[in-house]
Amino acid sequence: MKIKDSLKKFYNQEAEKYYFTRKKYRTDWYIILDEIKKNPKKSISILEFWCGSWRLISFLNKNIKDKKIKYIWVDLSKKLLEFAKKENPNNSFIEDDISKYIKKTKQESLDYIIWIASFHHIPNQKERLFLLRNFYRSLNYWWKLIMTNWSISKRFIKKYFKSIIKSLLKFIYTFGNYNRNDLYIPWKNRWKIEQRFYHMFTIKEIKSLTKTAWFKTEILTHLDNSWQTTKDRKFSNNTIFIWKKSVFN
Repeated sequence: MKIKDSLKKFYNQEAEKYYFTRKKYRTDWYIILDEIKKNPKKSISILEFWCGSWRLISFLNKNIKDKKIKYIWVDLSKKLLEFAKKENPNNSFIEDDISKYIKKTKQESLDYIIWIASFHHIPNQKERLFLLRNFYRSLNYWWKLIMTNWSISKRFIKKYFKSIIKSLLKFIYTFGNYNRNDLYIPWKNRWKIEQRFYHMFTIKEIKSLTKTAWFKTEILTHLDNSWQTTKDRKFSNNTIFIWKKSVFN
């Protein structure tokens, strides 16, 4: 089964669980909130991809009263979208593959593109670069791509050591043709253990993507287990970066 088809199946199966268990706001969202509040426009457009729950929409709607927000959420999972519509009936929810959707987006039509802890599901470098260049094309000048991804921390290495070793062995057996940062992470549900694809980004790789996709880096840092910023990757949980579309790169 293809990676995206597998992810779609997984999130359709787990949608109800996500709905009932993922209710709390994350403190890193205040970083996103501050970025959006700095925007002087009274009407802003936000496109969010593949977030396992729709809490961010609710959080922004609750905390931003002086702007009109046009919010679009695109996801592979029909079931997740059904729950999202239930919680936020005034927003736009679209079932589509991200690469197909972004091709149809008009040039300079968005103020923010947000991707919370899921860009690491994109299966190959070619598609990642395709997406980032189309994000750049779709954003208005001076506005931003905001993204978080899992970081390679001590906790992550300890928890998923077997997956890391499997990936390393595959890298060796294929003489380097397999990317050793491509991992399959186990997730236990009621019926069986599912394997989800993750690409673990290094800071060096993120910086390279920034340069190739023409963005200017504004924030590139780690978040700890309390979702507070930290410079120490070893004790981090996620990596967050904010890239601006600028003519001065």
